[in-house]
Amino acid sequence: MRPRRRRAASSPAVRSTTASAGGTCTGFSYSAVGMQSLLNTVRATGATNVVALGGVAYSNGMGSWLAYRPSDSLNNVVAAWHVYNFNSCSSVACFDSTVAPVGASVPVIATEIGVDNCDAAFLNALMAWLDAHGLSYTAWTWNLWGGACSSFALVSDWAGTPTTYGQTYRTHLAVLP
Repeated sequence: MRPRRRRAASSPAVRSTTASAGGTCTGFSYSAVGMQSLLNTVRATGATNVVALGGVAYSNGMGSWLAYRPSDSLNNVVAAWHVYNFNSCSSVACFDSTVAPVGASVPVIATEIGVDNCDAAFLNALMAWLDAHGLSYTAWTWNLWGGACSSFALVSDWAGTPTTYGQTYRTHLAVLP
């Protein structure tokens, strides 16, 4: 049984699209609420906190973020970015062309960074790039999902013993001023 989809009222902030318009589920239509509607909804509650708004493609695609940047009367938004070694944007060239322009306009927080193969070279290059651009980041994930790098676990036990991936992250943070 397929879940029932709620149809939003005909609001300009709700977009209906198909796979040919950029979606990934061929043959299915879906509605998506834009960042402005999401931000308006949060602000309508009286919230004044920072709101982190991600890009497309699981927050890895930041190339259109500025084009769809929401207006916030509190000027209290940040761009949330997820970057892993296997993402489509996983090279310094991509970071320079898509993320750096966003970071020049609004704060960027890489709310998820990681590797699925213990690639210290990728992770160190990414963190060096983030540091050089004054962007914030946090690694995924502080869970006990196993010690293999493919698990994305930073620690292997509740005492905080780092995995190989976790040790790379820890070593980098330890030398920051």
